[in-house]
Amino acid sequence: MAWHGKSLGEMLAVLTEEFGEYHYGRVDLDLKPGQKERAIAHFSDAKLTSVFNLPVVRREDMDGIKLYLGEVGWVMVRASGTENLLRVYCETSNSETTRRILNAVTQIVREL
Repeated sequence: MAWHGKSLGEMLAVLTEEFGEYHYGRVDLDLKPGQKERAIAHFSDAKLTSVFNLPVVRREDMDGIKLYLGEVGWVMVRASGTENLLRVYCETSNSETTRRILNAVTQIVREL
């Protein structure tokens, strides 16, 4: 901030103008034994080609399973190593889309 001579709000406005808006969300799911492993397997499967009608264009598995959903954003599922907990993270350019993707992934996991 000192380098640019701008307030935090001004710097955020510049970043938003250059890169667009991003909306982040997270859901922690307390699951039954075996459910988080099934969820990780499900989202790791290359046969899964879309989530919430958005194409899966790339996957990363460094710290959970992160799916890039076209130009819209990404969703990640990450299992706890010590408890039956699965964290679902999502970031998109629209707050409603982020919420809907989190809800869709939560529903998928609950049905596994």
